[in-house]
Amino acid sequence: MIDFDMPSALSMTAPWWLLALLPLPWFYAPIRRYLASRPAAVMLRHPLVEGSEHARPPSRRVQTIAGLWLGAYAALVIGLANPVWEGDFIPAPPPARSILLLVDASPSMQAEDFPAGKDHFISRIDAMKQGLLRFIAARPQDRFSLIVVTDSAGTLVPMTADHAVLEYWIRQLRAGINGSDTALGDGLAMAIRSIAAQSQAGQPAPLLVVWTDGFSTGGLMTPAEALVLARSYHIHLFTVNLAPKGGPPEDGQPSLAELADLTGGKPILAGDIAAMNEVTNQVALSESPKAALSTERRHIPLYAGFVILAALLLLFAQALLWQEPGAEG
Repeated sequence: MIDFDMPSALSMTAPWWLLALLPLPWFYAPIRRYLASRPAAVMLRHPLVEGSEHARPPSRRVQTIAGLWLGAYAALVIGLANPVWEGDFIPAPPPARSILLLVDASPSMQAEDFPAGKDHFISRIDAMKQGLLRFIAARPQDRFSLIVVTDSAGTLVPMTADHAVLEYWIRQLRAGINGSDTALGDGLAMAIRSIAAQSQAGQPAPLLVVWTDGFSTGGLMTPAEALVLARSYHIHLFTVNLAPKGGPPEDGQPSLAELADLTGGKPILAGDIAAMNEVTNQVALSESPKAALSTERRHIPLYAGFVILAALLLLFAQALLWQEPGAEG
């Protein structure tokens, strides 16, 4: 079905070849005379047969052969003009974006209280790894960076489109591998400064998604100070709370939900595996970049078809020529 807003069309990349079609009407008469004047085949006739001395009038087959030759010529000329059928617009690929993942690998993530089925619980960090891997798999076109928070914060994987590398390091995460505290404020500050630097450099700001159980117990910067920093740079936080039963923050400190709400982001409580699987959809719907407009159309070259048509017309004309009574041999 052709969309009238984006109609299909026929175009030619070398249309000047069509000028060779201009003398086509003048070719017909000379070709017809040539075919009609060809010597008749040598035949043995009785002297008493009347009309043997009269010239044979040109047959309709001669006219057909002339038309086929001219049709073959026209097909070859059109093929040289390289006709192309421009079809529908090719759908643009999904818009890519950069996403910064801030993940918690502190000792509290060892708690095996995350519901994974009926009467079945797994550790918070295992649940987080499942959610992260699903989140990344759902975005094959996106680039990711991974910052890990324990006693301190550090970049484990810089921004990359290599999902295999990212997935490898996510699978290697272990809770409590470095210290006993959670420097959530330091991790937020590192992520926010990285995003702000890219924005100031004129690059699209990465999306920030924080995966933690919500407790900040160490570090140089508090979550409240990180909140001020995020709001000053107009950065939206998406927070994924991995503590099923939740927990109150320290006095004067914002909760994960408040960190998201006060920055214009979205808080997500991943209370079980089913809720964890909704993280991908919720984040995508909350802040999705505009899809690029399709600018490229499907191009189907047609020159081969015209060349084949010319060859068939010539073969058909030759077959008729062999059957013509005036043919030699």
